[in-house]
Amino acid sequence: MNENAKTMVFIGAAAVVALVVWVTQPASPVSDPNDLRGQALFPEFDDPLAATSMEIVEFDEDRSEVRPFQVAQAETKDGKRRWSIPSHDNYPADAEDQLADAAAGMMGLEILNVASDSPGEHEEYGVVDPDPKTVKVGATGVGTRVTMKDSTGKELLSLIIGNEVEGRDGLRYVRLPGKDQVFTTAVKTDKLATEFEEWIEKDLLKLSTWDIRRLWLRNHAVDELQGALIQRGEITLDYDDTGDPKWKLLKDEEFKEGEWVAVPTPDDEELNTEKLDDLKSALDDLKIVDVRRKPAGLSANLKAADDFTNNRDAVESLAGRGFYVAKLGDRVELFSNEGEVRCLMKSGVEYVLRFGEIATGSATSSSKEDGDDSTSSGLNRYLFVACEFNPDIIPKPEFEELPPEEEEPAEEAKPAEEEKAEGEETAEPADADAETADDASEEKSQADAERERIEKDNQRKQDEYDEKVKEGQDKVKELNARFSDWYYVISDEVFQKIHLDREDVFKKKEKEEEEEEKEGEDAAAGSNEEPAESDNPIDSFDALKESGPGE
Repeated sequence: MNENAKTMVFIGAAAVVALVVWVTQPASPVSDPNDLRGQALFPEFDDPLAATSMEIVEFDEDRSEVRPFQVAQAETKDGKRRWSIPSHDNYPADAEDQLADAAAGMMGLEILNVASDSPGEHEEYGVVDPDPKTVKVGATGVGTRVTMKDSTGKELLSLIIGNEVEGRDGLRYVRLPGKDQVFTTAVKTDKLATEFEEWIEKDLLKLSTWDIRRLWLRNHAVDELQGALIQRGEITLDYDDTGDPKWKLLKDEEFKEGEWVAVPTPDDEELNTEKLDDLKSALDDLKIVDVRRKPAGLSANLKAADDFTNNRDAVESLAGRGFYVAKLGDRVELFSNEGEVRCLMKSGVEYVLRFGEIATGSATSSSKEDGDDSTSSGLNRYLFVACEFNPDIIPKPEFEELPPEEEEPAEEAKPAEEEKAEGEETAEPADADAETADDASEEKSQADAERERIEKDNQRKQDEYDEKVKEGQDKVKELNARFSDWYYVISDEVFQKIHLDREDVFKKKEKEEEEEEKEGEDAAAGSNEEPAESDNPIDSFDALKESGPGE
């Protein structure tokens, strides 16, 4: 074998060995990882305030369904831009700061490592795209896709967030949609909330319990066939946080044979202040769980348009949720079979709450406040809210009475002889008249000044009253603007505390055990003792007279 042939044999053998080594070596999980480490995932995204919309898509493995949530800034009819939630009929969102925080948590993301570039391993890292077109029933390892855009609709970032990296707190596996490579990066997900209630003003009534002054608990039902309201009973209560007692019963009536009749409180019953205090606190704790858009034709004060009953779909939908259009006098409104609760504030704002049936298929409250780690998973209920202005609760000004105006006596014409005689009198009487005139003038000035003071003080009182009335009216307008397009889903647990029956409002009087024992002892001792001498001095005097002298 010549040298050339030997060389060719050696080259071939080397090639075979190299091939065997390449085929049998362990597969590398990454390709050129050193070229990607430290690179920014979204190098152009450097301003969190540029994000004007965010969509978060999750996959519920238990229900095998994709759940999208979106919050966005949109232009209103008056040309302003506001935050809203498209997935909930564009309900107003309190989102500006929260979206900026969420966007800030996505800024500056760097590739720390390349975990895989194999599509077959996406499920293992939890980065399968939650695309409703491709994800299958029973799928596992589906991630959460986050997409943010600016005001022009340009995509600022889109990322699929997967499982946490084991043993590395704060690190997660992520993937860019449409790409195979799986990275590890430090991403904050605490601001990526998909619960509706986390993006809104949850406090429904926005009231302070210190300002509550009066409650009406109205029990009525709706005759669905006649479209009429059936009155049953009404309890009116006053509340004064400085009073003793704080709760006072103003009225307890029931409707009988076409008129209201007072219901006397039995001697052995009293107000259940514990239940009433719970009601008061529950009004403050009334949180929005979900919302529904009102059908067209219902005003902010729940009055129905003349043609509203022609909207069959709306009427049937509301009836299925416990609300019916009914007539009360000359008013046609939306009422509920659960009656209503009215709450009057010291500002004159009067809340009208009409509760419906149990809400099926609605979101449940999962908020955690004030260190409460419990999650409410109970039932929810529908609620309509409206506001009215009631000036009766605002104290009217007490004006100081103005003093009567003094009339100046008219000067009588004097005969010429009298004027001549007066002119011949000495100067001393003239000086006396001048002093009298000065005194009268001074008294008149003082009276005028006092009258002016009273007028100014009365006007100040009137202005203060008018200002309170205006503030109350403005507050009602503000609240009704918030309530006008919506009705709500609230916790049934809170409803049960607010919707009290008469049996809840009153309770049996409770006597202290020691008091009962004392009463029993006094009753037993009273049967054996002689009548005690009277401390009344008149009784003693009468006894002395009857005894006569010398006795």
